[in-house]
Amino acid sequence: MENKEILLVADTVSNEKGVDREIIFEAIEAALASATRKKHQQDIDVRVDIDRSSGDYDTYRRWEVVEPAENGGLEEPLRQITLEAAQVDDPEIQLGDFVHFVLFANGKYRRAAAAYVAAKGGQIGWSRSMSHRPRSRSSCRKSARPSVAR
Repeated sequence: MENKEILLVADTVSNEKGVDREIIFEAIEAALASATRKKHQQDIDVRVDIDRSSGDYDTYRRWEVVEPAENGGLEEPLRQITLEAAQVDDPEIQLGDFVHFVLFANGKYRRAAAAYVAAKGGQIGWSRSMSHRPRSRSSCRKSARPSVAR
């Protein structure tokens, strides 16, 4: 879906059906996230953020920061990362925060990054990170390039 099409759909449905524009954007974000999960054929956690003025959108794969299970592993390794692993890149990150990895930027698929993640079976770490605060309350990180988790 093109950026202008997203804005057009949101405005048209909002005006014709009398539905708040924000609800339309949230539905589009959920649909794009669902399509990304299906494309990856894994139970990954995906978030989509649409810029409400330009229609640009970024798609993130995300991992929740958790304490390791009693056996030292993770209950959901495709959706979680240990606090210790996350703090390698961001010493300030806390339990319950999220680490984000950009899969699509401005609607364009980051093929090299996705191939790397797939080759590593979804087990990645982060480097060259920069702060990113989504609309939700949880803090997160996004990365320009993945690196192998230790």
